[in-house]
Amino acid sequence: MAAVESLVEKTALESPNPHDVTPLLDQTPVPSIHRMEEEGVAITWKNLEVTTDAGRPLLRNVNGIALPGMMTALMGASGAGKTTLLNTLLARNTKGLNIKGEILVNGQKIGKGVTEVSSYVQQEDIFVGTLTVGEHLYMQANMRLPNDWTAREKKERVDAVTRDMLLENSVGSRIGVPGVSKGISGGELKRLAFATEILADPPVLFADEPTTGLDSHMAMIVTKRMESLSGDQGKTIVCTIHQPASEIFELFDRILFLAGGRTAFFGTPPEAVSFFAKCGYGMADHTNPADHYIKQIAILPGYEEECKKKCTYICDRFAESALNKRMDDEMVEFSQKRPLEQINKVGWCTLFAMLAMRYGKDNLRKSSMIRAKLVQKVFMGLFIGLLYLQTNNRSQDGINNLKGVLFYFCSELTYSTIFAIQTYMPGDFPLLAREYHDGVYPVSAYMCAKIASYLMIFSIDGAVMITIAYWMVGLPSVGRFFLTLFICLLVEISAGSMGIAICSMAPSYAVAVSITGPLLTVLSLSGGLFTNVDAMPGWISWVQYISWFRYGYESLVVTQFVDPMYHSVPCNQTSCLNNGAEVIQSLHFSESNLHGNLFIMFVYSIIVYAMGYCALVWRVLASR
Repeated sequence: MAAVESLVEKTALESPNPHDVTPLLDQTPVPSIHRMEEEGVAITWKNLEVTTDAGRPLLRNVNGIALPGMMTALMGASGAGKTTLLNTLLARNTKGLNIKGEILVNGQKIGKGVTEVSSYVQQEDIFVGTLTVGEHLYMQANMRLPNDWTAREKKERVDAVTRDMLLENSVGSRIGVPGVSKGISGGELKRLAFATEILADPPVLFADEPTTGLDSHMAMIVTKRMESLSGDQGKTIVCTIHQPASEIFELFDRILFLAGGRTAFFGTPPEAVSFFAKCGYGMADHTNPADHYIKQIAILPGYEEECKKKCTYICDRFAESALNKRMDDEMVEFSQKRPLEQINKVGWCTLFAMLAMRYGKDNLRKSSMIRAKLVQKVFMGLFIGLLYLQTNNRSQDGINNLKGVLFYFCSELTYSTIFAIQTYMPGDFPLLAREYHDGVYPVSAYMCAKIASYLMIFSIDGAVMITIAYWMVGLPSVGRFFLTLFICLLVEISAGSMGIAICSMAPSYAVAVSITGPLLTVLSLSGGLFTNVDAMPGWISWVQYISWFRYGYESLVVTQFVDPMYHSVPCNQTSCLNNGAEVIQSLHFSESNLHGNLFIMFVYSIIVYAMGYCALVWRVLASR
């Protein structure tokens, strides 16, 4: 032990025999320092045992309590188990863990239902960076506050939370993305995260490392805000925190120190001073108490055995102390069943409207993407128009050119749509998973809102290209132009459904792109221009029936070549197509399939969207 004590700079404030395990129960019993408020939520956890599937223990017989009007900090060295404890209380990120023990919320076992009475401020701040602080809070208020609240009441709630979190001067500022686009500061991001989570006025607030990455001044502001939420509003606050400054450490009402998955201390900051001193690890003047105590219960490289013995000694002393007895008494008192009021839920239509607004604004404010897509479509429309400028529709070469133009319409709308979706949609998943598990909205509302936001963009840019190219090439009649636009819209919707479905299934952008390339090659080759669809081998011919290239291209060909101008086409060759009907037949298409193809593309899109939705739900549920 001497080597460890020297390494951690243990001071001379030691008990006469630091290895004496005489119980502390002979002291005057520690009085309870809190009586639960009439309206508040108490959380107790008893005999928590958490192990990995491989059998490695993470938490060992951990007890504790978090009371309303109190701010409780979970602290310990790296690997002590504080994050595991927080995740266990939240019933999150527990995949691959075996959990035993009892967690009660107002005396009730609610498991994952803890989401219904709490909010969780996570360490990583994730927002839609193109929104302003005010827009974000307005949309969150509409997604979290009851439908029967008036717009004025919601605005007043947003204003109150904005004042509480000192964000009045940031309301009109873009949130931004750290390292990508300029926005509000790190401290403002953290306060915005708190503002978002307390909009619905939850009785319990969890926070994971709320001061990480902040300077001392901003860390103090954030902690003071938490103190105000607990002391002034009676909320139960539980947070993990890593070596806070001494001023911040003293703001917490209760501290739970973990060492090797065991409880090393649970009590007030002043009680920690007395407890560790009696254990033989007192603190010198002008020392940060959090740093000092964590050093005493850390496992230091090269001194593992000595450190483990010291941690065991401290944990055993606490287990026999009056502080532990007080905790047990409070757990019994506050384990009595009390009613729980769940956070109100919002109607699906409101959630969809807010999400559609959020992602619609996000898309429109990604000006580089919008400009790039419009410039691309204008350029490609002009290029195709100039390449086939006023093609002679009454010649064999002209007919071949037109067949190529129509297939190009399908290809360009497909590739640009799918790859544009895959550039941005995979980045939504972390925020989706977080807000879903926070109980803000269902996956169905997100999926429908995302589809609506993309349809607005991709229908416009596709129409721009088709309009330019159609008239420059010299395709016939206004009526057929609008039918062509409608067919191309269905092609784009079908392609978009596949893009969204692949993003919903794939865990990353790289995987999505790797899947998409070969898939589009297969679908385009079976679309009818490169392959005789009637002569395809039986074992592979089924591919054409899952290809929107096939349905879209056939519909475009039929739409154009049934026009009267193709009733008779001059021919000076030994083998030629004499009219529009022969052009359609040469591709093994049929005029009677037109309306059926349009219906199939519509239904196809719905089916593929449904497949993507099911895959996304599975991924979101698996991410908890």
